[in-house]
Amino acid sequence: VCIVLECAGQPYVLVNQRGSGAPDFAGYWNLPCGYLDYDETTSEAAMREVWEECGVNSLDLLEQADVECFSKPWDISSQPTDNRQNVTIYHGRHARVAELPPVSNANCEPDETADIRWLPLSEVDTLQYAFRHRERIDKFLAYLEEVAGIRYA
Repeated sequence: VCIVLECAGQPYVLVNQRGSGAPDFAGYWNLPCGYLDYDETTSEAAMREVWEECGVNSLDLLEQADVECFSKPWDISSQPTDNRQNVTIYHGRHARVAELPPVSNANCEPDETADIRWLPLSEVDTLQYAFRHRERIDKFLAYLEEVAGIRYA
């Protein structure tokens, strides 16, 4: 899930650092992500993962959303990797807000999330990402420009 919020003219992206309890890539950063639970839509899973991993209620951002990709994904990938054959469904949201929502790892599995940040887009290259999520941030920004004319250099 790629959530980009603009606050006081500055764009931020929601990222979290994988903790020692994560099954892989501990210490790396990523966008909130996870797997579907039984009898759950991809939209429900996206909202749940953002809540569990980052403590952000994405429904609260719906009213301010310029671009809302929770009811339907903005991208789908079925490219196999060396060790996995996953179908990945990408949801996202862009909104302009007066203040950034607080973050918390109180809802996730023990040691799953080590740190959570609203990272200024200007600092996006300062972190090391798992799952090619750095590329996903760029793809979501390109999507925002294409569908809504929202451009961040």
